Amino acid sequence: MTPVQAAARQAAQYNIRQDLLREVGLAHEIIRIALSIMTPEQRAEWGKRNALAGIDGEGITRHHERAAVIALAVGSAA
Repeated sequence: MTPVQAAARQAAQYNIRQDLLREVGLAHEIIRIALSIMTPEQRAEWGKRNALAGIDGEGITRHHERAAVIALAVGSAA
C-alpha cells in the first residue's frame, strides 16, 4: 500500500466514524423528543418491550449508555 493509499484509507475510516457518531447523536435526540411527548404509561410500555427484546439497560431507552459512548467518541474524535 502506498502512502497515498494509506492516507485515503485512513480518511475514509475517519469519515465513517464521524458518520456513525452523527447518527448516534441524532438517534439520541430523536429518542429524547419521543420520550417528551409520551405519557408515563407509554414510556413504561416501551421499557417493557425493550426488556422483552433483551435490549434494556439503565432506564427505559439506554440513555446513560448511549450518552457515555457519545462522550467517549467525541473525546477520541477531537
